[in-house]
Amino acid sequence: MAPRLCGAFLLPTIGTTKHQATLVADSEGQEKKTSVANDESKRYRLGKGPAHRVEERAQVCYGYILEGGTRNQICTRVADRFGVSHRTAHEDYRRAMLLLKEEQQGTREELLNQLQALRLASVMRAMKKQQWQTVATLLADMGKVIGEAAPETLSLNVPNLSIKIEDD
Repeated sequence: MAPRLCGAFLLPTIGTTKHQATLVADSEGQEKKTSVANDESKRYRLGKGPAHRVEERAQVCYGYILEGGTRNQICTRVADRFGVSHRTAHEDYRRAMLLLKEEQQGTREELLNQLQALRLASVMRAMKKQQWQTVATLLADMGKVIGEAAPETLSLNVPNLSIKIEDD
């Protein structure tokens, strides 16, 4: 059956698909096709755009990288959390690694501060789990970074002994 005209609208009849666009008469009497593509009012605009979601996933992936784990573990966590494919999660991981590389282009002092903060967080986690050997190793590493066991520091802490012999 053919569509039938009802007023200004072309109504679909039996045998037509639901995806057909409706024809609407404009002010000049000409029919104008309206669909999601050319009618702004029909477009879905709620929620964040895809660029925001990509950035959010990359930031979460960056946090997971700082927490530790293998690439596959991190990508699986991202895929599960956001409901995306593993391929998309690997792209997010790549973006997060680029962010990490950009951040680490800073000065050596800033990097040392970041490493010390990570070591301190690791020490706290190891203490909660009562992993004392790990705590001792991490604290020794922190001391080396500070220069606690450097030869110059050790030589400063050694008492100075001087012997003078006087003739009578």
